[in-house]
Amino acid sequence: MMERNGTPRLKAFGLMVILLLVQMFAAPTADAAKYAGAFMDDGGGARALAMGGAFTPVATDPSAAYWNPAGLSLLTSRQVMLMHSERFGDLIDRDYVSYVQPVSWSLLGGSRAGIGVSLIRLGIDDIPFTDHLFDQLDTDGDGIVSRTETFGLFELQDQIRFVSDAEYALFLSYGERLGSWHVGGSFKMINQSVGQYSSWGIGVDLGFLRQGVWKNLDFGVKLQDITTTPLSWNTDDGTVESIAPAVIPGMAYRMPLPQWDMSILIASSFETRFENRGEADQYSSGSMSTNVHVGGEVGFSDRVFLRGGFDSDWGTQAITAGVGFRLPGLVIDYAYAGDTLGIDEVTHRISLTAGF
Repeated sequence: MMERNGTPRLKAFGLMVILLLVQMFAAPTADAAKYAGAFMDDGGGARALAMGGAFTPVATDPSAAYWNPAGLSLLTSRQVMLMHSERFGDLIDRDYVSYVQPVSWSLLGGSRAGIGVSLIRLGIDDIPFTDHLFDQLDTDGDGIVSRTETFGLFELQDQIRFVSDAEYALFLSYGERLGSWHVGGSFKMINQSVGQYSSWGIGVDLGFLRQGVWKNLDFGVKLQDITTTPLSWNTDDGTVESIAPAVIPGMAYRMPLPQWDMSILIASSFETRFENRGEADQYSSGSMSTNVHVGGEVGFSDRVFLRGGFDSDWGTQAITAGVGFRLPGLVIDYAYAGDTLGIDEVTHRISLTAGF
C-alpha cells in the first residue's frame, strides 16, 4: 500500500487528484478546462467565506481586489490583510495577502479612487502523480485513460510519484467612484505548477457597485475573466486551458438598529457560468449554470460580528459560519466551512486586517 497516503481520507483524495491529473496532462478535454483556475475560488478574507461567499455587493476591504474591485473606491485609509486557510482539514493550504490604499488621483475623472495589490497562494503537498504511467494505464490503446482504466493504479502503487502543487494569482486592482456608481478592475497574472509541469496566464476582472440603489439596498456585479483567461502549460502537447467568463451579480440589504446598538446585513450573489457544467453546479439550464451564495451578519456595537451562510448548496455540508472582532486599527475574522468533499474534514480560515 502507499505508505505516504496511509489514511482513508487521503487515499480517497489521492485517487481523485490522480484522475484529475490524468485527464489534465494525458488527454485534455473541454470538461477538464471547466475548472481551470479553481484555486482562486473563495477569494480572500474570512468574512467573505463566513457569509457563504455572498460578497460581491459587500466588498469594501482589502479582499475587494478579488470579490469586486469597484469597492476599492470606498477606502478611507491604507490597509493590509493577511489570511490563512486550511481547507478540508490540512489537505490544502491557502493564503491571501493584500495591500490597498486610497489615492488622490483618478483615471476617469471620478471623485475618489483606490488601488490594491493582492496575492493568492494555494499549496498541496504529496500529490500522487501518474503522468509517466499513462501507457500502462491506457490498456485499450485509444489514447485516453478512462475512469475504468484508472483502477489499474492499484496494481502500480509502488510506481506512483509524489509531487507538490503550488498555484499563485497576483492581482493589480483599481477602483473609482463615478457619480452614484463605483467601478473597478483587476489585472491578474496566474502561475500554476504540478511537479515538472507549469502554466502561465493573464486575465481581467471588472466590477460595478451601487450603494443605496433603493433605500438600504446595495447592488454589485463582477464580470470575471471577461477576456477569457488562457493558461498555457509546458506539457509535450502544449496544453492550453481557458478560464471562461463568469457573471456574478449580488444584492445586499443593510438594517441599522441604533436603538439596540446593532446592525444586520443580508446578502446574496449568483455565480453564473456558461460552460455546460450541468449537475456539477447548483442550478443549470442548457449551457448556463448558477451557484447561489447567501449570507448574513449581525453586528453588536460595530465591534463584534456573528456571521453565517450557505455556499452553493442548501445542505448541512454547505453551511458557513464565523465571527469577527473590530479593535482600534485591527480587525480579526474567523470562518468555518463545511465538508463539501464528503471526507469528514472541514475548512477553517482566519484573517487579520490592519489599517494605518
